[in-house]
Amino acid sequence: MQRMNMDFNHMPTSSLNVGFPSGPVEMNPGVGMIPPVMMPEHFQQQAPPGMFPTHPDTVHAGGEYREIHSVLVDGGSHYGVSSVCFDTQELLWMGNHGGHVTSYCGLDLQKYTSFQIHASDEIRQIMPLGEKGVMFLTRGNLRCSNRRGLNVFRYTNAAMHDMQCMIQMNPSSVLIGGHQTEVLELDLVKLQPKNMFTVAEPGCAIFRETGRYLTVGDTSGKVTLYDCNTMKAEHFLNAHSGTLSDFDIHGNTLITCGYSSRHGTLTADRYLMVYDLRMMRAMTPIQVIIEPTFLRFVHTYCPKLAVVSQVGQFQLIEGTADMSKFVYSVNVNDGLIMSFDVSKNYQAMAFGDSHGCMHLFATGNQIHFNNHIVSPEYADPVEPVPPIHIRDELTPLSVIPMTYPRSGRLLSDWPEHLCKKVYRKPKKIDPEILRTMKVYQNVGYAPNPGKERRNQIPYILEDKNAKKKGKKNVPESPVGRGDDPLMQTPQTYRKVILKYSKLGLEDFDFRHYNKTPFAGLETHIPNAYCNCMLQVFFFIEPLRCALLNHLCKREFCLSCELAFLFHMLDKQKGHSCQASNFLRAFRTLPEASALSLILGESEEILLRVNLGHLIQSWQRFIHQQIHSETFTKITVSVEEEKPPQATVPDITSSSGVTLADEKSSETTLSSSSSKSKKKKKKSKKKEREEKEKEKKEQREESPQNVEVPIPPPVQEEKTVNETEKSIITDLFGLDQVSTLTCRCGQETSRNTKPTLINLRYPDCSPQGPNKAPVHFSFSQVLEHSLSVEQNTQAWCNVCESYQPHNQTKKIESLPDVLALNCQLENERNQEFWKIQLMLLKQKEEMEGSFSTSSSPIPQSFSPVMCRYGRNCTRKGCRFRHETDMTCEGSDDLFRSKPEIGPVWVPMGLKVTLSADGKPQIDEISDEEILPKIHPLRTKYYEIFATVLHVKDAKTGGHLVSHIKVGETYHQRKENVTCTQWYLMNDFSITPIEKYEAVQLNLDWKVPCTIYFIRRNIVKYYNLAVKNPITSDVFFDDSSILNPKRRKVTFTPLDPKELPKEGTIVGLDAEFVSLNQEESELRSDGTRSTIKPSHLSVARITCIRGDGEQAGVPFLDDYIATHEQVVDYLTQYSGIQHGDLNPVISSKHLTTLKSTYIKLRYLIDAGVIFVGHGLKKDFRVINIMVPKDQIIDTVELFYIPRQRMISLKFLAWYFLKLNIQSATHDSVEDARTALHLYFKYQEMSKEGMDRVRATINEMYEFGRKNQWKISEIEEDNVEDTIAVL
Repeated sequence: MQRMNMDFNHMPTSSLNVGFPSGPVEMNPGVGMIPPVMMPEHFQQQAPPGMFPTHPDTVHAGGEYREIHSVLVDGGSHYGVSSVCFDTQELLWMGNHGGHVTSYCGLDLQKYTSFQIHASDEIRQIMPLGEKGVMFLTRGNLRCSNRRGLNVFRYTNAAMHDMQCMIQMNPSSVLIGGHQTEVLELDLVKLQPKNMFTVAEPGCAIFRETGRYLTVGDTSGKVTLYDCNTMKAEHFLNAHSGTLSDFDIHGNTLITCGYSSRHGTLTADRYLMVYDLRMMRAMTPIQVIIEPTFLRFVHTYCPKLAVVSQVGQFQLIEGTADMSKFVYSVNVNDGLIMSFDVSKNYQAMAFGDSHGCMHLFATGNQIHFNNHIVSPEYADPVEPVPPIHIRDELTPLSVIPMTYPRSGRLLSDWPEHLCKKVYRKPKKIDPEILRTMKVYQNVGYAPNPGKERRNQIPYILEDKNAKKKGKKNVPESPVGRGDDPLMQTPQTYRKVILKYSKLGLEDFDFRHYNKTPFAGLETHIPNAYCNCMLQVFFFIEPLRCALLNHLCKREFCLSCELAFLFHMLDKQKGHSCQASNFLRAFRTLPEASALSLILGESEEILLRVNLGHLIQSWQRFIHQQIHSETFTKITVSVEEEKPPQATVPDITSSSGVTLADEKSSETTLSSSSSKSKKKKKKSKKKEREEKEKEKKEQREESPQNVEVPIPPPVQEEKTVNETEKSIITDLFGLDQVSTLTCRCGQETSRNTKPTLINLRYPDCSPQGPNKAPVHFSFSQVLEHSLSVEQNTQAWCNVCESYQPHNQTKKIESLPDVLALNCQLENERNQEFWKIQLMLLKQKEEMEGSFSTSSSPIPQSFSPVMCRYGRNCTRKGCRFRHETDMTCEGSDDLFRSKPEIGPVWVPMGLKVTLSADGKPQIDEISDEEILPKIHPLRTKYYEIFATVLHVKDAKTGGHLVSHIKVGETYHQRKENVTCTQWYLMNDFSITPIEKYEAVQLNLDWKVPCTIYFIRRNIVKYYNLAVKNPITSDVFFDDSSILNPKRRKVTFTPLDPKELPKEGTIVGLDAEFVSLNQEESELRSDGTRSTIKPSHLSVARITCIRGDGEQAGVPFLDDYIATHEQVVDYLTQYSGIQHGDLNPVISSKHLTTLKSTYIKLRYLIDAGVIFVGHGLKKDFRVINIMVPKDQIIDTVELFYIPRQRMISLKFLAWYFLKLNIQSATHDSVEDARTALHLYFKYQEMSKEGMDRVRATINEMYEFGRKNQWKISEIEEDNVEDTIAVL
């Protein structure tokens, strides 16, 4: 018989006079009940059979918790347990109706502390407060105590009448509410009311927080959502007609349980009300087979809901449509469950009943309450006092501990009138410091003589007459000041810090860090974190060739800038380059800023970003950007009934893409079509017959090493659509059909072409005690990531509403480059990698070897040189070659090899598509011989590059890349045909062994992106490069100003006077500053540059060096900039404020890109540039000019190890000209440099001895006159100008 009463929460309670045994009980489902479903062990999606094994201990949903312990709490059966709470430490707290609290430690529920909170009021809520202690709420009192029971504070207020619940809003305040209209916000620091809010009747019974809203439940059955800042009611949810019992929130889902009023009495609702907080509307209720009173979300590997009844039953529900028939029973002995809580890691549950007992349920016998285990503090053990014999005269009395007297003072506690404060006299300053001191702005600076320890002054000064013992100087560490002896990151992987001098980076030795013929990228430019990915893109040969053929008229085109950068990287031989123009265009794109890909100055210095996630987002953005800039629309026909896809011959088309790729791209249209299951079933038999016939024809007609096309069957209906095609879709595009299936049976298909694959990892740690982690191969993870199934909400035209859909993917064709994002930003995925490496290490230790079938790790290194040298073509040659010694310290690489560990990432993959579009992936070696006849729908891949995040506690970490450089690059650079792995650490490039690319130590070497490339990919693409820059660039009016307003200061080139190879051209450039130089003043008074100023080109001038119009400029462009200029450097550049502003400027204002391609044409034509300081000019312009095309007057009139002479002094000394009197003018400077070159040629006719003697005379004259310039008479100036 059932009875009803009211508990302290003003909610009805029901009890049955029936006792239930502990443990799960299987109940027969009633009418409308849903049968139980199996819970997936590792994946939420359906995995292929046999791929991910299940464990024999796996049980049905609801059968994994069991009762571990039950204890009668302090207070006995006189008081029921009104509140239970799991602590952040390994403690379980309980409070009863008598105002007493007790804490229990561990699964054995050993009593830790027990004390009284209130004399009569029950404990209504317990809340841990971090290290400060634990807070306990009663009807009108709030007390905070530490875990040992000592009182921290006690707070009461006249407004606290009937308090029921509390929640911590932030570390310094807590919100307290109850069955009253006043809600109090208490400041935990000042212990004063911070705010007082008024809510509607009947007050608050339960608090939950969702981030934006504070969710409050009351006894009227209503849930109210308040704004967290203003406490204004935003939304109301009328959940139950009677009263609300409990509710919980997970993500955007809110679920409640309560009572309804039926026939004048309150009856427990057996339906859980579900609400979507995004749309604030009710969803389909969940039916349960018990009367719910408490509920909590249990966030395991799949979300569950724990529903508890007061009569001692609870069940676990998985999903919104699951009504499990497994019910747990808590032995309450005819009592009622009064309180319930779940541990922070959801591995334990605690129940408190009305008989004063507390029951603990857990998933195992070795679990903990928290993910991060914090043991409680225990009392220090009291050491026993050793006994002393009465006649013992040798033992000192000090061994007997002395306690402080309860009254009075110790004899050593001297009174203040008998004490005197004496200050230590400062030590005299060393006379050597006073002698070498330099005073600068009232501050003295002197070098440290090294006689004393830094920042330490001894209290006891040494006697001057005493003999000095030992060394007076602190010995220097043998590892150097900049090295950390405990750092485990190898030297080649560490970030190289650029050191600036007076000349900035012009005298920095980049070749010290790069002994290879390939060019590195500098790091002093903002947002240079993407250097590693730029190098990866450069060494993908089809992508490089396609971009080099691209040129458009857009001002900020990343594809054009990549083409310019790749041209520089290809022409440089071992010298560093910089991606300043590419990053300049990248910073101007609003899409990049919206995606948080542009870092601020403070973010780059402090590295407050996740570099792994950042570079993956950058890669995704660049793929989309290059595709949008280079795509072409093609017209294709889409067939209604598709036959199984056949592989076409790998014959390269004129567009640079294989016909196989052109065929596969026809299935990537963004169109949708509705199909029925019945129609699909009818076509399967026909497809199988056609497939067998096609295979038979192919075996008879196909030659070796060629994949023969299979003619498609005649289709009944065809539709013509347009699709976008680019080098990105050809290389990285994965043709797949995404199908959404509604539960009504309606199917909707859409063709997509993603260019990146995000790896999805299973759960390799099964639930339950003593279960070993499961090993998954890399191919299994990739196979699952390609064929993942998931459930999503989508619109159904048949149901005319949003319905749950099952999304499946069918792969039509494979890309030539697999770009895999590792997704290791969260701890779960990193833990998966570590477990797999650990399992591999254990397995290989048992086998006694660290080698696998696809492992690239060499068994031994030989110090003997190969007899064939660079011409060696043997794969896996065990002898050394010259290419292995191109970096400094290569001998150490063979003498002391790093410790070789397990390898999880394979060196090669074999991917085969089945008839249903599912991939079958096998791990192979990168040196495996390919079959003569390629199997249908099969591609062979080898690992090409890995992008890594190198962790560093000092610098915050940085990104590097391992890249396998192919034969075509070595052929162009060194005229050798070989492949080699390189470590690209910005401008530091080091040859490495291939095993380093896949040996990933997650302690400091975290993978971000892995690239697999098709074997022999260069055979399938047209690699011809045609220079898109023609002479038309000089005849296009590229000015961005109105022709009526601009002032042209140059004479354009005539088609007949286009520069040819060997033509002399005078050049000069002027710059403006975007950022000021940052420097610091050292202790010796010298200045050290921390960061040089960031210069941007503002004006470029080119002057004819010969012909009828020699000395007349044919190019004088002012460069418009979209970035803020902090200093126009007018004294040195002649650029005035407003010259670069398109609104008010009267100059010939153009874009940097238009002027850049003009210079590129001159360089490609082979002209010879003459100027003063051209090395810096070309560096800021960010263009590469061969050395034999540069004549720099700084180098012509220069003596080694002496100062460099300015253009102004050279013009005054040799040409008798006064230039740069007020400001600089690029036309004047370029013309003067030409005249100095002609003067040098004139002196060279008398012999080089005469030239050197003249330059020595100039240096002597300059030193004698301190390089000062006197005025020149006007007659001499006019004569000189006439001669020139």
